[in-house]
Amino acid sequence: MHRPRPVLTTFAVLLLVLTIALALDARVAGWAVHWRQPALDMVVGILNPIGSGVTLLVTCLSLALLGHWRTRSRLRDTAWVGALGFASAGLVEFAIKHLVGRARPDGAPHGILLTGPTFAPDLDSFPSGHATSVFAVAAVFAACYPRLAWPLYLLATAIAVGRVYLARHYVSDIMAGATIGIAVAWLLLGHPHVRHRLAAHDLGR
Repeated sequence: MHRPRPVLTTFAVLLLVLTIALALDARVAGWAVHWRQPALDMVVGILNPIGSGVTLLVTCLSLALLGHWRTRSRLRDTAWVGALGFASAGLVEFAIKHLVGRARPDGAPHGILLTGPTFAPDLDSFPSGHATSVFAVAAVFAACYPRLAWPLYLLATAIAVGRVYLARHYVSDIMAGATIGIAVAWLLLGHPHVRHRLAAHDLGR
């Protein structure tokens, strides 16, 4: 298993970028309106569903079953950790999202209010759920399959940026989501049981 780079340095850089993103949120959101074009609409339309919770969870569980069926324990264990990372990061993202209560750039509600007290569905912009999910899963698979790290992180970045393009999130929303996803993934990968289980596959190469 490929060990993550020094955590403090990485998160110092992410914090700096997030601070800059907060300062540029309104300006970038204004620019995004003028970036719209059919070709980009098509690309974003294809990538956007990948970041949804159902798609990622089904993918991880399917890979876990495939790894079990083909007796590929490395793929099976990585996929299970990816699913756990997805779920854990999602809980953190959900809690922060409704504590912060930030309105989305387009002002459109994310759901429909039912009876009884609940959170306003349009106040759920920060952090981005898509960014949190895709980066949590990407970080797990990138650590276990280092050769796929760049493609996985590029795909995750494209999906996250697509949320800004669609005016569903600000830049700081996706930066915060990416940070949460990567942090949760690294915490899981650093757990003694998970580290030992995945390290065993490296020794068996």
